[in-house]
Amino acid sequence: MTFLRRWWRQSYSYDWMVHYFDGHGALTAYRVGVGLSCLCFGLAAITTYLTTVPPTSTVADAVIIGGTVSSFALGLLWIRGPWPYEHRSLMFVIYADVGTTLALLSYGSIQMSFPGCALLAATGVYVQIFHSPRVLLMHLGWSACTVALMFVLIMTTPHLDHGLAVSQLVVLLPVMFAAPVFLQSVLLSLRIDADGARTDPLTGLQNRRGLDEKVAQFLGAAPDVSVMVIDVDRFKSINDRFGHQAGDVALQLIARRLRVDDLLVARTGGEEFAVVAKVSLEQARSIAEWLRSRLHSPQDACPLTVSVGLAHVRPTESDPVRTVTGLMRRADVAMYEAKHRGGNQVVDIGSLRT
Repeated sequence: MTFLRRWWRQSYSYDWMVHYFDGHGALTAYRVGVGLSCLCFGLAAITTYLTTVPPTSTVADAVIIGGTVSSFALGLLWIRGPWPYEHRSLMFVIYADVGTTLALLSYGSIQMSFPGCALLAATGVYVQIFHSPRVLLMHLGWSACTVALMFVLIMTTPHLDHGLAVSQLVVLLPVMFAAPVFLQSVLLSLRIDADGARTDPLTGLQNRRGLDEKVAQFLGAAPDVSVMVIDVDRFKSINDRFGHQAGDVALQLIARRLRVDDLLVARTGGEEFAVVAKVSLEQARSIAEWLRSRLHSPQDACPLTVSVGLAHVRPTESDPVRTVTGLMRRADVAMYEAKHRGGNQVVDIGSLRT
């Protein structure tokens, strides 16, 4: 029960999983794989007419033919892309579950189609990876109803092999119900660990690794990229005077004040932060001055000032991580110049050459 409670309460994020796989170059392969699976399911449905007991009713024919056509259409849409938004993904799961059940019930022999309930486990793999425990539970509930209905139909039909049905049920139960919960719990735990490896535990901001992973998605095809490196002035004196706990509180306060829409923020060192913006140099100068003022408040228990270094570029290469890394090196030089001039000011790298 402890395991189940922990599984149920684990956080999930559909967008995080999509962006994670996209950032690692695997999303296209997964998308094509789902598309090919749809094509295979459609082909499997139509081949029921090649069995010794084909569908025997007009309704069954309509279900098989409709399922085949829609599976082929969906498969081509998956292969063509792009990856669907979450609500469309949920609609796909519903379609797959309902369609699989109807197709299995439309076969001429219920005993022949009963092992096909394992196809619901294939949909379950998709749900385990991309959706929440709540969605997986609903999928498992639907699967359980399908298995129970088909098993009851077999057991209440005298001429069918009841012993074979029991054997098939024993095989289906762990594959369809025990394994999915265990595997999703493992995946969610790995996601939380992976997310933690990209996040600074003190401030909740991205760390340098997280910054590198998010920057491509954040920048997109932005024509302007600006980076600000922000360092707290005389931070050591804060720790010496008020203690390290006060220093931690100060860093958390800075992190809260740096969380602004349309800015990508990371803690890249002890008291150093990086801010990435998709703005021109003039706009970046205004933002940097605004942030410098925002981070200082006379009402704070320990008023802080910061030195800000700024660098800007119109990207000419396709690697956003390399672009931002180069800008951070330049902005770091400007930040140290700001400190050399007394701190509590903004220096952009361009002004150092004039």
